[in-house]
Amino acid sequence: MNNLLKPALFALALTAPAIASADVETKQVEVNEVVITFYAADLASNTSRLELERQIRQAAEQVCGARTLAAGQASTLREVMKNRECYKNAVEKALNGVESAA
Repeated sequence: MNNLLKPALFALALTAPAIASADVETKQVEVNEVVITFYAADLASNTSRLELERQIRQAAEQVCGARTLAAGQASTLREVMKNRECYKNAVEKALNGVESAA
């Protein structure tokens, strides 16, 4: 019985690293983000709040890409729709974060 078990364990030992490395390669994810630093005290003035909103919208546009087909910025309508959804979600999430910090 021991002679049958050794080849099976040897074969398993050789395939385990290949399986593990294949799993690692498929888990690569690219994340784009922009960090905006602000102080809660700055939110007291309307001008500061508007400036922060402008920075959030500019960062969302930078991360999410073009939201129009004009000037060849986006190549397809599908890409435009995906970028618009990304922009909307990014701005909403950031503004909610600002509100919770205030």
